[in-house]
Amino acid sequence: MDNFLIIFIKYFFPALMVGIILYDFFMMIIPNGLNILLFFGFLGLALMNGLSVEIIGWHLLAAFVTLAAGFTAFAFNLFGGGDAKSIAAIAAWFGWNVETLMFLLLTAVFGGVFAVVLIFIRSRNIGDMLPIKFSSIKWVASIITPEMRMPYGVAIGAAGLIIYSPKVWLT
Repeated sequence: MDNFLIIFIKYFFPALMVGIILYDFFMMIIPNGLNILLFFGFLGLALMNGLSVEIIGWHLLAAFVTLAAGFTAFAFNLFGGGDAKSIAAIAAWFGWNVETLMFLLLTAVFGGVFAVVLIFIRSRNIGDMLPIKFSSIKWVASIITPEMRMPYGVAIGAAGLIIYSPKVWLT
């Protein structure tokens, strides 16, 4: 196997997960560019690794089903469109199997824990204790302000990092 391909397999997906976590935490958005890179990174890797059309189809089905579910949640204002696209792009990497289910379950668990932490922080009025200059920073405001949404990309990226195994692609 080519050295470039080995490096790509080991670091591309984890680097994008870290990008999702950081962007959503600090900017409250997951850029489309990250999701596009993630999705087409899967397609490129699948083709370079010689996956059959049938297997690629199952991976794409997982992406489509999670995208449909994600946009349904988005329509009900449960989370953002970037979250839905990230979940779908990650599901493309894991395919129609237990890894996708574990990823979704772990995302829900991490999201729940993160929500409880945010509720605790927000209920303590920590924003009142901070100097005004800190409260005006977007990511600080997103953590301390009760009306702000939760950066769910943190849970999505963390779950993706834990479930991803480069060994699957290296065999």
